[in-house]
Order: sequence, then C-alpha cells, then structure tokens
Amino acid sequence: MHGPVFRVLGPLEATVNGCRVTVPAGKQRTLLATLLLGANQVVSLDELTERLWDDEPPRRPRGALHTYVTRLRQMLDRHGSGTGDLIHTSAAGYLIEVSDLDLTRFRRLVSEARTASERGDLASESDALTEGLALWRGPVLHDVRSDSLHRDVVPSLTEEHLRALDRRQEVDLALGRHARLVGELRALTARYPLHERFWRHLMLALHGCGRSAEALEAYGMASACLRDRLGVCPGPETRDLHTAILRGAPPMSARPERKV
Repeated sequence: MHGPVFRVLGPLEATVNGCRVTVPAGKQRTLLATLLLGANQVVSLDELTERLWDDEPPRRPRGALHTYVTRLRQMLDRHGSGTGDLIHTSAAGYLIEVSDLDLTRFRRLVSEARTASERGDLASESDALTEGLALWRGPVLHDVRSDSLHRDVVPSLTEEHLRALDRRQEVDLALGRHARLVGELRALTARYPLHERFWRHLMLALHGCGRSAEALEAYGMASACLRDRLGVCPGPETRDLHTAILRGAPPMSARPERKV
C-alpha cells in the first residue's frame, strides 16, 4: 500500500496506492488544488468560494461547496478506502491532510539549502537546491481553471521557483561550474528575457569559460531587450561586469549572498 502523493508544481496530480487519480476538470480540480496549496491548514470558505467561482458565486455557495467536497471525497475513496477522510471539515472551512506534497518537499529542501549556506557548505547547498528544483514539472497548475488562483497565488509560487533557481546558479558560479551553466542560462534568458540576473549569470558563466566575446554579446542582447521592452538600461552590477570583461579582468564568480 502506498500513501497518497500529490503534485502541484506543474499540472495537478494525485496518486493513491500507486495509481493515478483522474481529477475531473472544473470545480473539483480547482477545489483539490486550492486545498493542496494550503495543505494541513484550514482553507476558509471565503477563499474556496473565490477560487471556485471567481467573481460569480452561486446564491448558496456554502451548500454548493459542500457538494463539491463530498464528490471529491468520494472520488478519492474510489482509489483507496479512507482516502477521502483526508479532507476535514471545520466551522471555518476545509482542510486536507497531506504527508507527501511536492510543494512541501521543495520548501523543505530550500530550508536545508539555507542551513548549508549558513555553515558555508556551498556544495551541499547546491545539491539541495538542485533536488528541489527537479520537483518542478512546468507552469504551476496550468490545467486548473481559476482566474483568482492564477492571479493571487501562482505568481508568488513562480517567484519562489525563480529565487531558488537564481540562487543555485549563483552558488554554482561560486563553485566554478561555469561550463555546465551556459546551456541552462541561454534557455532561461530566452524564456525570461527581462530577468536581468539570468543575463548577468550568463555573462559570468561565459567569461569563466574563456568565452568573453560571447559574454559581451550577451550583454548587448540584454541591453537591447531591456531598452526595447522596458525603456531602461541594465543595472549597475551588470554594467560593472560588462566593463570588467571589456578591460580583460580575469574570470570571476558571483558572490553567493543568501537570498532564498
């Protein structure tokens, strides 16, 4: 027997006793996703109502919500007797009891990375962040239809991902792992062209590999992108790095200041 496994760092997934649970699109999927994002805590009736119906709640949202919770419990029970009992009712709302959730594991690994950083163990910090980042399978809950969820919750989760990714790159640069970062950073600057730190990390990685001309080209691309899309120039750190590379400074590493 395997305990329930839930995933929110990408498409919504639920597995019970080793079998994938097919969560119907619509309100049940939104309900499960919302409960999982507040796993092991009571999610208020107001929040659940907003996530399920956005700005158009039914006349009796409490009764409609109870119906969807009942259906969700029944669906989970079909895959494992008693699994539906993971969802608890309180006067304030509903709670799902979860012991295996990718978001919880990610945050625990980020915490372990922070502890490693505090004792100066950059290799262990990189390992923990790498393990945590591997849990991300794509855009958060892109298969869940809820305007308010994607407006109010998903952006902060995406920012957690970017902070961890940025930090792991910073640590790997400090460890001299320039060559292995180049391909990853080229892909990230293409996907997040306005995230200036990714451009700076790419410049550092290229310069560290002895590819200074390409590092200067990357600066030119970053400058053009920021100017064309935001009407601004790169920040002082990026400009200083550009100047250092132009002057033929030796390869350098990012200073790994704790930010995650």
